Amino acid sequence: MNFIQKNDEYLAIQSYDVQEFFEPSRSNEPEPVLLSSHFDRKRWQLSDQSTLILDRFPDAAGASCCFFRSTACQTRTVRFVIRGGHQLLSCPSGGWIVQANEASISSYWIPQVPVLRTFDSFERILAEEPAPIVGFKTSSDELVVEVKIPANRHLDLAIWCFDTDHANILQELGQPLVLEKQSIFFWTSQTTYQTTADVYLYLVHGHVYTNRFIWPRKWKICSELDAYGIYITLSGLELATGKILYGLLKRQIIFSIIARQSEDGGWYHGEWTDLMESHYRFHNGAMLLLEAALKEYSDEIIKKSLERAAYFISQQTDKTDLGLWFLHDSLEDSADMMRALCKQTGSTWIPRRTLGKSPTNKLILNTHLDTIVTLEQYRQVTADNQYTEQVNSALDATRSLLALRPAEMLYRLLYSAINLTLLPTHKAEQLPLPIRAFKRLTWKYIIPQLHSRIKHIYPRLVMPGGFIERHLAMPHYDINYHPVNIMDLTRLWRCFPDEDLADLLNNAVDAVSNSDILEYWADSKPRYFSLVEWVDALYHLCTLRQDASYRQFLAEGIIKIEDMELGLPPSLLGADPEAVDITQRIPCPSATNPHLRIANLSCSGHIELLVINATSSALQLIWERKTNYKLSWTEANNQPPISDNSPLNVPARSWLWGKGN
Repeated sequence: MNFIQKNDEYLAIQSYDVQEFFEPSRSNEPEPVLLSSHFDRKRWQLSDQSTLILDRFPDAAGASCCFFRSTACQTRTVRFVIRGGHQLLSCPSGGWIVQANEASISSYWIPQVPVLRTFDSFERILAEEPAPIVGFKTSSDELVVEVKIPANRHLDLAIWCFDTDHANILQELGQPLVLEKQSIFFWTSQTTYQTTADVYLYLVHGHVYTNRFIWPRKWKICSELDAYGIYITLSGLELATGKILYGLLKRQIIFSIIARQSEDGGWYHGEWTDLMESHYRFHNGAMLLLEAALKEYSDEIIKKSLERAAYFISQQTDKTDLGLWFLHDSLEDSADMMRALCKQTGSTWIPRRTLGKSPTNKLILNTHLDTIVTLEQYRQVTADNQYTEQVNSALDATRSLLALRPAEMLYRLLYSAINLTLLPTHKAEQLPLPIRAFKRLTWKYIIPQLHSRIKHIYPRLVMPGGFIERHLAMPHYDINYHPVNIMDLTRLWRCFPDEDLADLLNNAVDAVSNSDILEYWADSKPRYFSLVEWVDALYHLCTLRQDASYRQFLAEGIIKIEDMELGLPPSLLGADPEAVDITQRIPCPSATNPHLRIANLSCSGHIELLVINATSSALQLIWERKTNYKLSWTEANNQPPISDNSPLNVPARSWLWGKGN
């Protein structure tokens, strides 16, 4: 430890040799965290209590990633030293490359700037900001970067090391395709991923977090659902580019999730309370990720983790008059926990026994559906049938609940009023004054009565006009989950093709396409995620059914997303493990024009693309790389086929539909 004087203050300086992060000395013997034939993670502490996590890959021994974390009890400066001649270069895939001047020494990739963070005792992130760089020096002998850490803050840094055998990875980072730099939207965080380096906005010191401070407590929590979105994105980009790094990043995400699994097999998040509750949709995200990984890697650690996770989620149930119901979160375990939720968040809980449920069961549809799908996927991947009886009972409950249609005339009247509250602002402002007053009364009085009283007396989720509500036992109205319900019902239908869901889903899609709900979702940032979920739902419908109208709605939804400058869902890259078997994936091509967006609908050996142009000018379609398949093209709305000899131009605010064999 050295000291320097700045502005009449003495600041401690701690120097670190970066090479030693990747070659720990005998005096700092690393502690094994995870070891498999596909991944090796070790952790150790330095003498100043700084923590390092080193991720290695047995089949790519010359490529490794280190997470560094240092904590300052008082303000100090840390100095990172990389020995040997290097150049610091901006990386087109994000971050910086520390390029070795000689072939005999390693090069490095720093995907994100060093970040200052504060955490609570549950490792939730309370605050973060870029760390100030207070010194920089490069010479023929070394590269030195100095970073200031204020008192009681953590400094986080992730850095990759590549030896000379893996210099090709640096070339990959330096030459991203247009496709690799187009935005992907993760709906849990409600943020976008745009370059390879953005993985490390989510992957923090070996854990995957949301990239957003979650309401109402304004903290970042660990998120397996974001991890699943990242995994699907990396799978699609790996397929499209063939780049080695994407495969390594996928494994880093997989085993980072396993490393955070609790002894009881679950994952816990504490999104709402200090009880560190588990949110089962997040838990299911981890399971879906592990199920996809197990198809790709024969790995005992992945298999054992998945088995423990399946047992955990199979226990999170409630018996109702309709059948077994899978719960939404662990707060539903007891009345005390529900009261704690209400106290800490200001929410309201209705402790009723509608349809024979327990008072704490919120009867949330989308998580129930998601758990059924997750356990069925588990059965298909592992051939473990022990949860079949539970899944069948949960299916019975789903069928019965979705079939309920009591008080049809009452609900028609109610929804004629509720629909006024779902108008975009510019249309709502044009309503006559009496109608606007009635709209306000609906929002203030009718909707609360609907959820606190009417749905208890006349329980139903499928409403006149096709909208599907999210729950039966919460006092608030949440039509923003309608596209999530469409997506989850479609996923359920894929798993159980004998279920009769065609009319239900067609009516649910029509409820959106025949209304102004897309503009309503686009009106307010908290509702933006519904636009992306709408497109994701349509992707699942398009890969399940050959219906031209679904393609039209999908293309129009993508144009709306582009107008809002949001990213597309990861599934559109064509590697969603639920929709496309790993042996039948078709790489998503990359267009040279970054304003063209591609929806890769290829599945079951069938090649299909939508190419969407959201701009006000026609754009020529030219692929960055030659494809090894031939497509026949039509313009929007199934116009006559385009001649093989004609240049492919995507009309303004429109799309092309390409189909192959």
